[in-house]
Amino acid sequence: MNDILRFSSEIGTTSMNDTRPTNLHRPSRRRFINQSLFLLSSLALPQFARGESPPATATGLTQAPREAAQTFADPAWVRDAIRLMWAERKRSGVTPLLHLSPPFSKDLHLYLKHEAKSPTGSLKHRVAWGLVMGALVNGAIGPRTHLFEATSGNTAIGEAYFAAKLGLPFTAVMRPGISELKIQAIKQYGSQVAIAPPGTSPGVYLEQLRQAEAEGYNLNQFANTEKVLDYFDADPDRNMNLAAEVYRQLAMEDLPCPDWFVAGAGSGGTATSIARYLRKWADFDGRNCPARLAVVDPEDSVLFDWYLTGNDTLSIPSGSRIEGIGSSGPVVFGKTFSLLREGIAQMIKVPDSASLAGMQLVTELVGFEVGPSTGTNFYGALRLMERMHREGRAGTLVSIICDEGSRYRDKYYNPEWIAQAGLKPDPWKVSLSEFWATGRWQAV
Repeated sequence: MNDILRFSSEIGTTSMNDTRPTNLHRPSRRRFINQSLFLLSSLALPQFARGESPPATATGLTQAPREAAQTFADPAWVRDAIRLMWAERKRSGVTPLLHLSPPFSKDLHLYLKHEAKSPTGSLKHRVAWGLVMGALVNGAIGPRTHLFEATSGNTAIGEAYFAAKLGLPFTAVMRPGISELKIQAIKQYGSQVAIAPPGTSPGVYLEQLRQAEAEGYNLNQFANTEKVLDYFDADPDRNMNLAAEVYRQLAMEDLPCPDWFVAGAGSGGTATSIARYLRKWADFDGRNCPARLAVVDPEDSVLFDWYLTGNDTLSIPSGSRIEGIGSSGPVVFGKTFSLLREGIAQMIKVPDSASLAGMQLVTELVGFEVGPSTGTNFYGALRLMERMHREGRAGTLVSIICDEGSRYRDKYYNPEWIAQAGLKPDPWKVSLSEFWATGRWQAV
């Protein structure tokens, strides 16, 4: 038996590059090999005939086959929750696209995606839906999960809404100074708000609170938004991408192909989903719409310098005064922030006073109060429009009404707060109004 095994081993180790003469193909040698292999197989045959599994060594495995099954969340509950989320998506529909045209030109068009018309009143309704749906699909949450988010308000309002629909507890963790009206909006859905103590970041405080829960889960908009906001081209019932909606809404316009999309970055996920959509679908099926993305960045944010240098360790101690956008750093894509640097064609640094002036001018143009980040977007859009006008180019720009101003009446619409913050929007308001009316840009 040992001779047979040794001979079979020698056959298996013969080099493919060995060109020396061999007698393996002689009839006598073939008969000997066949007899040897028959003997080897017959030794194991009785065991297989009895229905026993072959030993691991007989099958070439280092371990015998094994099976296991675990349930990480109640499957029936998860299916019902996902079904409910899709029903919510169908009910929310498509937000309006408002058209503004400056009096000085019939060839320049500005469209504002009115995200304040979402069920929870802001652009972040899309983000909240994506984060909760993504967690459900990944099996990260179940019927007893306590949800958490570090936020400046709007994302948490959307998450509180969906948590209430799913019957889950939710806690929003914030830095001090967030608008009290936003906090009230979160609490109206039965959720909690925790303010981080001085010297402790909301992210660190969130982890302390989460670890005290048996089943706590951080939705983590900063790391996960770029993963959960889709960028495929489909009907609105199945697609949360803002750019996809805009292209459909522009289809019947005189200039249906935008030159620019202008957006701020709160977690960065919405801007990234727009950039990815533009890159993937710009030329699909003869569309020929090579639009570009411009991102606006407020004061007290590291995003502009991060974009210039690629340095993902940049950080500053203070946070942005324009709620909902900007980052104090560090900016590590997919971990601490969801903004894809390679998807940005241009970044525009916007003074906070100019953001307030833009907010005030948009409010006059559309007839209702808008939030401060909308003013930041508007300023960036006007800078790009001024360049197009100066170069004699016609075109279309698209930006976003992120939320309505009713949530900020205690701050950005309060003259006392504006004065205490040291902001001076009046000169900027004159400059922006002059450009909108005449096409002439006055430096401030």
